[in-house]
Amino acid sequence: MRIKRFCMTALLGVLISTSGALAGSNWQSLHFRDHELVGKIYANPDRQQPTLDEVKQRAAAARFVLLGEIHTNPDHHRLQAEILQHMIDQGRRPAIVIEMITRAQQPVLDYFVANPTDNADDIAARLEWGKSGWPDFAMYKPIFQIALKHRLALRAGNLEKSTIRRLGGRVGSKLTDDERAQLGLNTPLAAETNKSLLKEIAESHCNMMPETVLPRMADIQRARDHVMASALMDPANKDGAVLIAGAGHTRLDWGVGFLIGDNEPDRVLSLAFREVFEGATEADFNKSTHHVAIVTPRSEIKDHCAVFRKTKMKG
Repeated sequence: MRIKRFCMTALLGVLISTSGALAGSNWQSLHFRDHELVGKIYANPDRQQPTLDEVKQRAAAARFVLLGEIHTNPDHHRLQAEILQHMIDQGRRPAIVIEMITRAQQPVLDYFVANPTDNADDIAARLEWGKSGWPDFAMYKPIFQIALKHRLALRAGNLEKSTIRRLGGRVGSKLTDDERAQLGLNTPLAAETNKSLLKEIAESHCNMMPETVLPRMADIQRARDHVMASALMDPANKDGAVLIAGAGHTRLDWGVGFLIGDNEPDRVLSLAFREVFEGATEADFNKSTHHVAIVTPRSEIKDHCAVFRKTKMKG
């Protein structure tokens, strides 16, 4: 679920992947650790069988690095921190854009950048992270610790909840045309791109959402991508920026990867951490939606659709 017009035909043609392996990783996720694809790295053909070290070097050379996660997977957060630390070790000082923080909370980030603390938990407390609905802050803590230690700029990457409610039509007050333009919603998607976006939104919600709701959900997705892309390209980010977000937001065919790619086509690295599953084959990961995909074990195996279905029935 992500954004923008579709002119990716040429790029999709060159993003035919080859695979490498992530050897000796100390996996924290419990499920399917022994699957033959765990540790595989899939990348562009110009990266021959890339290792994690090669991916790190590529990140250090890119102005914009998009690190797309599965939110509940601790291995994804560990690898995000490793890549960020390598960039810093190579002399980089990127800003960090974080999906889990809304624009309304930016003053909290500004305060801690100006008044650094040795304890990243102080930021979590001020952000009221425990009430946010995001996974345990402990998984994200290393990113914040690195940012604080090296005095990196921290930037909010999400819409405030009031705007999301208005986009979703929950309070009977739609955004004005000017507000929609400011969120990148004044340019319609190409028909095929829009169709693909709606299909993914429907599937990610277990095909249980009314079709009439899907366009509003697509608007929310596109607006959130626009906020992240704008934060990444803030002129104040003198040494580029790194995005910490769900892998759907870092896509190249729509989403932040495409939005940034429009502006910096040769200086973007879009990376997705992917979870393996029973019966998975290389074709499930050897795709062109990101420059690089790294396959990891799964953090959970529960049936999310069954949980969602039960929640809908109660509602």
